[in-house]
Amino acid sequence: MKRISVVGLVVMVLFVAAVPASAQGVSATPGFIEVDDALRGSTIFRQVTFSNDAAAGQPFEISFRGDAAAWLAVVDPDDETTVVTEVTDPDGNGVIALLRIQIPADVPVGEYDAQVVARLAPPENDEGEGQSGVDVGLGIIVPLRLNVTGDEIVAASVQDVFLSDTEVGIPARMTIAISNDGNTQINPEFTLEILTGGSVVSSVTSSNTPSFPGEQKTFEVRWDTSTVEPGEYTARLTTVFGELDLGTEERVFNVLPAGSFSRVLVLDSLELSGEPRAGGLTGFTATIQNPGQADTSGTLVGELLTGGSVVSTYESPPFLVAGRETLPVPINIETPDQAEYEFRVKVVYGDSETETQSITFTTAAAGEAAAGASDDSGSSIPIAAIAVGIAVLILIGLAIWFFARTRANGTAPPAAEEEDPETATVTSDT
Repeated sequence: MKRISVVGLVVMVLFVAAVPASAQGVSATPGFIEVDDALRGSTIFRQVTFSNDAAAGQPFEISFRGDAAAWLAVVDPDDETTVVTEVTDPDGNGVIALLRIQIPADVPVGEYDAQVVARLAPPENDEGEGQSGVDVGLGIIVPLRLNVTGDEIVAASVQDVFLSDTEVGIPARMTIAISNDGNTQINPEFTLEILTGGSVVSSVTSSNTPSFPGEQKTFEVRWDTSTVEPGEYTARLTTVFGELDLGTEERVFNVLPAGSFSRVLVLDSLELSGEPRAGGLTGFTATIQNPGQADTSGTLVGELLTGGSVVSTYESPPFLVAGRETLPVPINIETPDQAEYEFRVKVVYGDSETETQSITFTTAAAGEAAAGASDDSGSSIPIAAIAVGIAVLILIGLAIWFFARTRANGTAPPAAEEEDPETATVTSDT
């Protein structure tokens, strides 16, 4: 018969409880990241989507483990030099984290492993501070493997080229999507020639934007039309990727008289961008679309209401939405009291305005979850921590019962023998 020691049981229970569990409402996609032919000295980007159905709005704290941990960081998608340590899934639909991998130039060729750890931050207490003593929480681990090489591979392909008509005063925008299929960062060089009647009338060169290994990116080359005559033109775009010639693409387009295009903006959505709290700023994101071809400027105008009465008004700085583009605009507005609010907003552009969008929400006092953002468990302590506590109490009770029974029978516990480290928690009776 085999007997597992009390210490061994405690260690195993703690180990199991500390393993992040995607089944309890947190998950990541992809679940494993592998990068082959990762070049020494290169920078690589990968996207990971973290989802939080357990406690929407509670941020994930990001950390890293393993041989390559020092090479990893999650960065701001709008500024790849800015490191972020938390990401938040506001509604359970997932949040995309941009993972930056910077491989040192002097590391030996070989295989390196790491783990991306995303763990829910401990909930705040009444003083707005994270609760201490709750070290085991819900989370997810994404393993990562890098096969580092010293051999540079330059490979790329053109995925798509697009150019539409424009009008005098609106730049002609030729876009080209390129897939970097190699393992090195390259700044593609573009030469855009504009022809009319078979003759070149203008030439533009651009090479300012990098393409990272494994990335598919759309680049844009512009031609200024502010002083040109309306008419039909031909755009000829030549692309050089490092030492690789990706060829030449031609497109015919028209430059129309100024004022030919209509200006229109659409307020597509209004969403909360964080947990609303009393006595602070509540954040929103307004998504604005420009379905036309003309760049159009606008302003967000809104009002905050509670109980049917206007509490405050809001007006954003002017913004510009490029033709056929979508622009997310952040909004921050003060919510002074713990109450149910309605925020209404619209876009004013030129002599027109969009339909009004509104959102209703309830602010929470410090240390409390806002309506719709509470944990399904009804407790601020993670399930895994509760399980650990219960298991430890049971094991302590069993240990006390065991020693009490031994004393009652008039026998002493057997003397401890020196055990092999690999089998220290398991003994055998004969």
